[in-house]
Amino acid sequence: MVKLDRINISNEGLTKFFSPIEAQIMTVLWENGECTTPDITERTGIPLSSVAGTLDRLVKAGYAKRTIDKNGQRVRYLYSASESMDRTANSITRKVLDSLVDTFGKVAIDNFHSYEKK
Repeated sequence: MVKLDRINISNEGLTKFFSPIEAQIMTVLWENGECTTPDITERTGIPLSSVAGTLDRLVKAGYAKRTIDKNGQRVRYLYSASESMDRTANSITRKVLDSLVDTFGKVAIDNFHSYEKK
């Protein structure tokens, strides 16, 4: 889950901010819209019990949302991303930038203005 104290900038891609399982699940949700737990398991190869537990945490943290689909007598949960990948990236970026400014103040702001990726 994206918590400032768990960000690891040495990891690759989304795993800088999410656990590897969370990153895989969020990618599936962003790419496919609404999915069931078995859909996600099929697309990722992650065991159903791990997907279910991780989805619960993502819902509680606000990164995913759960709706109930009542089709006849069958009830199933549908999961989707709460926000687009771009909006999620914006939220994470803001948290990181706020933390840098809180810690380093003007130095951090000066670096933002002159930043060029090397």
